[in-house]
Amino acid sequence: MRALIWHVDEFSYWPVGRESDAAEEISEGPREFRDSIVAMVSAEVGDGPAEVEEMASEIADVAHQVGCSSVVVYPYAHLSSRLAPPQAARDSLEALEKALASRGLNVHRAPFGWTKGFQVRVKGHPLAEQLKVVEPGTGKARRRGGEPKEKFHRFIVVDDDGSEHEVTPEDWRSSPPLTKDDARHRMLAEFVRNELEGRPSEGTAPRHVYYMRKLELVDYAPESDVGHMKWYPNGVLVRDLILDYAYHRVAREWGAMKMQNPLVYRTDVESIRMLQGEFHERDYSIEGGLVLRFASDPGAFPFVQKLNFTYRQMPLKVYEEANCFRKEQKGELTGLMRVRSFLMTDHHAFIADEEQAKAEYRRLSLLFKQLMDDVISGGHWVLGFEFVEEYYEKYRDYIRSLVAEMKVPAFIKLMKEMSHYYAFKSEYQAIFPDGNNVQISTVQWDVKNGERFHIKYVAEDGKERSVPIILHASSFGSIERTLASLLERAAWDEKSGLNPMLPFWLSPEQVRIIPVRVADHMPRAVELADELERRGFRVGLDDRDLTLSKRVRDAKSSWIPYVVVIGDDEVKGGYYSVTPREGYPIGKEPTIRMSADELVAELERKQGGMPTRPLYIPREVSLRPIFTGVA
Repeated sequence: MRALIWHVDEFSYWPVGRESDAAEEISEGPREFRDSIVAMVSAEVGDGPAEVEEMASEIADVAHQVGCSSVVVYPYAHLSSRLAPPQAARDSLEALEKALASRGLNVHRAPFGWTKGFQVRVKGHPLAEQLKVVEPGTGKARRRGGEPKEKFHRFIVVDDDGSEHEVTPEDWRSSPPLTKDDARHRMLAEFVRNELEGRPSEGTAPRHVYYMRKLELVDYAPESDVGHMKWYPNGVLVRDLILDYAYHRVAREWGAMKMQNPLVYRTDVESIRMLQGEFHERDYSIEGGLVLRFASDPGAFPFVQKLNFTYRQMPLKVYEEANCFRKEQKGELTGLMRVRSFLMTDHHAFIADEEQAKAEYRRLSLLFKQLMDDVISGGHWVLGFEFVEEYYEKYRDYIRSLVAEMKVPAFIKLMKEMSHYYAFKSEYQAIFPDGNNVQISTVQWDVKNGERFHIKYVAEDGKERSVPIILHASSFGSIERTLASLLERAAWDEKSGLNPMLPFWLSPEQVRIIPVRVADHMPRAVELADELERRGFRVGLDDRDLTLSKRVRDAKSSWIPYVVVIGDDEVKGGYYSVTPREGYPIGKEPTIRMSADELVAELERKQGGMPTRPLYIPREVSLRPIFTGVA
């Protein structure tokens, strides 16, 4: 099945005469359409339901790219020499109409079997004319340039000692690393299953959707476009702490220069158009041939193209916190996992030679391994790789030694030919309690774009050369997905009967101080709160006129890591009654007597030198509004 797809200002057609026994009965005369997608479709021998569904996805992608909800399906016999018989072609076009309508589009199908005249005025932007080809008998679309979508044909498990085990979709369950019974290897087995057999069916909403609202972190925004979230103060605080980690613990540690590119791009710029074609992103288009920033580096390459640098400044490293937009289909949007607006921490290194690239790839890999341990704590993550086969054979020993150094097992997928700009990439995958997974970080080895985008440097001999290797890396591919993973990580504990919670350093409120009687014990509570705040901890004071049990229960429900109660006994005895949350069964948390020094030492141990910020909401609980009302 082939389709010439136009984004039109105006399109009209009118039937002239019947040309086939399969012609439909029609009653309408001329039809006119404005601001629509027009798909001129040829149905071919061998087209079936799979080809129809794939073409519907391709046409729907174009519609979403350009922000258009109206589609005209127009029978057009001039794109192929292998046309399906008339009745089969008519059946395919009817099925295509239904498949597009099921994707939420307004569809009109022009009558089959008639000679028709038409007039068209196509919009003047780069995405306004596209040819889509779905090969008969494959159900797969061809990308621009005619190359097939990537297909992995070999699969390898590398254990945490660097040993290699080749697997197939039929025998992977018996692979020695995947039969180990520790948590990490069980999670690797779940990841391999998802990659080879498909992910578990989704029955209920992911647990993080409930948590994000209960903890007043993030919520849906019905006043905005779907897939755009509103962030409450505590959610913004968690987001900012993650960004602090990304910059101070990764980007600066790595030696990158922080910069910022624009949010809006022109689609008539060659480099932008090339990047759009590479990824088939569902772009947010706005007036004047502009798009909002998409995820495939639209600003990084034009930025570096204009720099003057030599081998002495290489590897040249830049870092950016990038707001990105991707117009996912409404049915694909799920909490924080699939959104239309997301924040990505983006790194690039422009490399002079292979040895330099291997050293920097290793540095980033180890930094991201530490990131996953610090943020997605508890070992609930594994490694994945995608390789062009010839590059895996070339770097096999290097990759195996790197996996062994990180002591994290990995699943590797091999493709015969390069389908993207990268020869290989790593994926740091968080594993959820429901068996699903999501990528947090990635490092990509790019061998194409230095020459493709004319990125030059001055070599030692004084001659100008194309940059041979670019490393693309994202410490947090999406802050939204990262927060979802943090909350799903908490669901692991809840599933095992332990208190769910965020890591201490990311908890919006780290300590809740509760005076038994506000009138009598508040001075001592304020004194402790002031001291802990001077030490950099986030402290809440529950000054409400409620029972002690109600206030303690509320603190626990809010996932406060440490609850401190101050009453007569504590004032007289010179100690504090502290209830820690982490690692204890739900409802069975101990109460421990601690001095001020002991409490501070415990909090500093838990903080572990991680980034810190003050509260983003009032310290006094009575002064805080209720944001969501979710119990």
